[in-house]
Amino acid sequence: MENTGDNVAHKAEGASKSWLWLLLICLIVVAILAGLKYLQISRAIAFAASFPERSETVTAITVTPSSLQQTYRTIGEVQATQYLELRTEVDGKISAINFSGGDAVAADQWLIALDSSEEQAQLAATRARLKLAELQLKRVLALRQKNLASNNDVDIAKADKDVLLANVAALVATIEKKTLTAPFAAVTDLHNLQVGQYLAANSLVTELNGNLDDYWVDFKLPQEKAVLSVGDSVQLSARHFIDHPIIATIHSAEARIQIQSRSRGYRALITDAPSALGSGAVLDVLVELGKQEGVFRLPLSAVRRSNFGAFVYVLQDAEPGAVADYRAERRQVTIGDATDQDIVVLSGLTVGELVAGIGAFKLEEGLLVNVVERVARPTTVTNP
Repeated sequence: MENTGDNVAHKAEGASKSWLWLLLICLIVVAILAGLKYLQISRAIAFAASFPERSETVTAITVTPSSLQQTYRTIGEVQATQYLELRTEVDGKISAINFSGGDAVAADQWLIALDSSEEQAQLAATRARLKLAELQLKRVLALRQKNLASNNDVDIAKADKDVLLANVAALVATIEKKTLTAPFAAVTDLHNLQVGQYLAANSLVTELNGNLDDYWVDFKLPQEKAVLSVGDSVQLSARHFIDHPIIATIHSAEARIQIQSRSRGYRALITDAPSALGSGAVLDVLVELGKQEGVFRLPLSAVRRSNFGAFVYVLQDAEPGAVADYRAERRQVTIGDATDQDIVVLSGLTVGELVAGIGAFKLEEGLLVNVVERVARPTTVTNP
């Protein structure tokens, strides 16, 4: 029994030594492989270090302060300074027409007459009764002087005459209402009126547009931009039918801000208007709101955007020995309005700094940068 136990212990001891030798061999193999990998990585690092640091080439802009001419564009509607819708006051059948559509008519020229034959007959009968009433009043006054008539008879005779005078005046007024005249020299609108046509009261006869040399232009500005005063100027344009801008003068403005739109209405006056201009036309209105100093103008290519806002790459001098003259520094900026080619930077930059322009999309923080061209920017910017 003792020999059997010794044999088991001897076998266990032999197995343990075998595992130890195997573990030692594995450790030696791992160490050799790790050493080889270290040598490979060291050689790769040394090989990469033999190449120059990556760099990019861009154009650059020297930051120069500019004055921003702030403007605002809106739409204006042209109105004639003399305009009238000529309508009938009473109903009736057209008896005569004295104008054609588009005619130039003179002041006080009659344009249309409604049939007034019935009123004319009533007027003739009333005037006849008026003559009789006047004769009756004279007889009563003569009798009163002889005390053959009472004061009441005199009062009745006077009242009869006054009533007939009022009736005559009413009939004359009705007859005059049936003849419509132009209150001022104007150009008429097109119409489809015909003699014999019946017109109800308040029917439109024609539109009259007078003083075609001058026009109103009505437009609105938001409350934060409603800074115009009477006498200020605005620039008007129309791309399709006016070949040069028109300067108009503010004639009047609404006294209060409109509650619904939070805007204020303005009326500008155009004098010596182009012949192509007419009432109802729509014009582009350019309003100058003043200048803002100390802003910077950059090309659109210089400004990049991310989830954190707009930024640019400011080019700082690289350290001695570098393969390029500058290193890129990412800088957050506050931007304003933009045109098709430029954008206004309101804050985030300092005068004299160099900013990457064309090619800025290739840059990243700390990258070496070469500059091939420095672009000058104007000192006055117009806000579109």
